[in-house]
Amino acid sequence: MNDEPSVTADDIGRYAERARLDPSRFDPEEQAAAIEAQDNIVGRLDDLEAATTPDREYWEPDEAADPNAAFLTRCDLRRTDDGVLSDLTVAVKDNIAVAGLPMTCGSPLLENHVPAEDATVVERILDAGGRIRGKANMDEFALGGDAATMRFRLARNPTDSSHQPGGSSAGSGVAVADGLVDVALGSDTGGSVRFPASFCGVVGVKPSRGLVPLTGFVQFSKLNDEIGVLADTVEDAARTLDAIAGPDPHDAATDGSTPERYVGTVDDIDTGAVESLTVGVPEELFGGDPAVDETVRAAVDDLVAAGATVQSVSIPNFEYAIPAWWAIAMTEFAAYVERDGTNFWQRSVADPTFATAVKEALADRSDKLGDYPTDVFLYGQYLLAEDGPEYYAKAQRARELVTAGVAEALSTVDVLAGPTTPMVAPVWEGENYLEDSTLDEAVRTTGPFNLTGNPAVSVPCGTHDGLPVGLQFVARRGADATALRAAAIWESLDW
Repeated sequence: MNDEPSVTADDIGRYAERARLDPSRFDPEEQAAAIEAQDNIVGRLDDLEAATTPDREYWEPDEAADPNAAFLTRCDLRRTDDGVLSDLTVAVKDNIAVAGLPMTCGSPLLENHVPAEDATVVERILDAGGRIRGKANMDEFALGGDAATMRFRLARNPTDSSHQPGGSSAGSGVAVADGLVDVALGSDTGGSVRFPASFCGVVGVKPSRGLVPLTGFVQFSKLNDEIGVLADTVEDAARTLDAIAGPDPHDAATDGSTPERYVGTVDDIDTGAVESLTVGVPEELFGGDPAVDETVRAAVDDLVAAGATVQSVSIPNFEYAIPAWWAIAMTEFAAYVERDGTNFWQRSVADPTFATAVKEALADRSDKLGDYPTDVFLYGQYLLAEDGPEYYAKAQRARELVTAGVAEALSTVDVLAGPTTPMVAPVWEGENYLEDSTLDEAVRTTGPFNLTGNPAVSVPCGTHDGLPVGLQFVARRGADATALRAAAIWESLDW
């Protein structure tokens, strides 16, 4: 930092204007000297030793063995064969750091970036005996739902390869559905774990806000982001969540998090005691594809037939959920990009090498960025420059109303139930859910629970036109075990 050129009078004027201050109030020479003196103090951080990148073997995916493009990079990493996950293989979404392996975030801009340190969740997977088999495919910078955002390999739905697998944790869903791994880590900002779970017919868990640490994860939105789990069974999803959850000194949002065992094994849940389960059905979660609604209502009827208590509930102020989610997510993402991957909105400790990689990529190779991310980047800058702060503040007020509304809906029941997604997996060569007319409808049943921080679990509950339909259970914030219990009870029924 001390090797930077001296600060000039023009620089002082530019910094003042950036801070919305009158440049004439500053004496250029005096301020330049003050800045350089302070810079000498800050520059001592340059003496910090960088982490050493481990030498880990990795290779390109085998197209024949991975025909639906679940992976971007393959590996075989294991630290111990003694642990609670020692019988499980794991895929890790490519915006979660695995040291020594490329972390592209699905973008050509970062195809050469290799982190030196594992994300906290990766450390915990390895400590628990899990065997990591590769980095999972994803939409570029987790902005997904369109063929154009799958920049390296087009992931396809294992049920029908002409259909979408769901973004942005597409590869994580495909890897589990294709039987390439037992479980996969994904990230969920507005449904990016639950979409592939619903579309691919697997289990998907978005945990409560602050339960799972985000250290080593490339963020989208501080408020809305969570690292979640996809699996073939509720048991495996719960075991994995149990392994990765809990306080992390590098992530302040996890302070005070003291997770108990969520499920552990199905035997830990009295799935025979379905009579003790109370389920609320909010009409606000319905109104999408009629066939999807019908399938989910039939699943709820099966719960009633098995002995569960079901009642209609309502979520007050739910209509504000998606406008608030959109304003918060886009403003936070724009600020994150503007500051090269690190800013005061970031939840966990930042990786300085990643910030450098983003800065260099945007400066030297921004032409490699896909069309949809460029649209989002531009809209984000519009928000920051124009009405973003005002709408961000309004969105936070709306978030409080929606959060209170969800709490009210849950006040007399254990869980809420409804469709995970309002539709089944669309075809790749047709209308996609990124279109302006369908985006708010697509995330209407998932995004609100990122906004409120409630845990949500998607389980397959049937099919429509041969494609999986997802049933979503939502519980009180911190009651992840309750949502998983409802999912395990449903899974145990002979439906």
